[in-house]
Amino acid sequence: MSISLPPEPCPPVPRRSTVRVHGQQVVIECPPWCVTAHDDAHDALLDDVVHESAPTALSVPSSSSGQEQVLIVRLVQWPFADQESDRRVSLSLEVAEDSDVVKLDASLASSVAKSMEEHAARLRKLAEVVTS
Repeated sequence: MSISLPPEPCPPVPRRSTVRVHGQQVVIECPPWCVTAHDDAHDALLDDVVHESAPTALSVPSSSSGQEQVLIVRLVQWPFADQESDRRVSLSLEVAEDSDVVKLDASLASSVAKSMEEHAARLRKLAEVVTS
């Protein structure tokens, strides 16, 4: 009796993009999490090139529009920055604010708490990318 193992999965092919720097086409390699449309960018300098992940946000009740996206976080990297510390992957956090007070009943408060827990789990996953 022989046992056959499934084939090893192929590693993902890195996405390559072309950016224009001073009118010249430069091919760059994107990390797997990058969703930036570099092909549409016309950066003046190579160190203006930025990789960004898709944003993840917490939806909370808003007094004016039903739901508002807050605590928006994404991975970012400037791979050609002058400073090595700027070339490392980091987290970018945007905080959206609604100046009006929103009254929450028990059900809505529970729903918001659940959304916050899910957002925290996504944030921890993104943090793993930064620390690796």
